[in-house]
Amino acid sequence: MSAYDIAAGMTWDIDCESWEQFPVTQKWFAVGEAIAHLRYLESEGRIKRNTDQKIVTFSAH
Repeated sequence: MSAYDIAAGMTWDIDCESWEQFPVTQKWFAVGEAIAHLRYLESEGRIKRNTDQKIVTFSAH
């Protein structure tokens, strides 16, 4: 999954019923926060970052 896909599936404290209703700027911040968490999990060896394609994805080991 991409960081965007992962951020869309996370729970956020914002008054929107769905990810599609998020303001664009909030999506940008949410994806950035998701990337920070993903990089941490990667450093712990709990997930793998895949850079073989144009879009970076992450997967569980």
